[in-house]
Amino acid sequence: MPATATKWINRKDSVFIAIVAGLSFILENSLGLILFPLASSVPLIGGTLSAIPDATIIFLGAYLVPRRGAVLLFSTLLLTLSIVTPSFGPPGFYKVFIGVALGGVFELVLLFNRSTGVYIVATGLAFSLSVPVVFLVWTYMGLPSVALLKTRLPLLMAIYFVEGLIGALIGNFIYKTRLSKMVAVQRMRGAL
Repeated sequence: MPATATKWINRKDSVFIAIVAGLSFILENSLGLILFPLASSVPLIGGTLSAIPDATIIFLGAYLVPRRGAVLLFSTLLLTLSIVTPSFGPPGFYKVFIGVALGGVFELVLLFNRSTGVYIVATGLAFSLSVPVVFLVWTYMGLPSVALLKTRLPLLMAIYFVEGLIGALIGNFIYKTRLSKMVAVQRMRGAL
């Protein structure tokens, strides 16, 4: 485990994470939400349309900043930006709690190991867990479509897990074939 794996994020990391969270936000609120009416009236189906490229971005954002707090900051920023959009459900402040929960789970997994494989699995796990976390928050908030979502939880969790894994594998491929050769990326990862 590299020495940087135990350090906390710094200001430069935070700026990079904010940029990547912004890219993820744009993707989620373009591809997923624009194509959502074509997909179904089932909640969270729109996210399956953008999940693979989004997982690629999220994996790279987490993997390029292998320090504590990176994923938590990323997910909190992403869901805070989503407060006013229909991404992750009707507009509302409750989305911040979803972001904290998902980022916390990802960070918890990384406490045990920060290998590439764990980042890939953690990405799939975070995507999969977004479904029951959204369901629990929606149930607590009394939001519409909870009953419809409840009947599809296992299927949606499986779909999101597989798409999260595929996106993370693509992100890892991009990192290994392109990004790992860049000096700026090596510095960010702590290799120099």
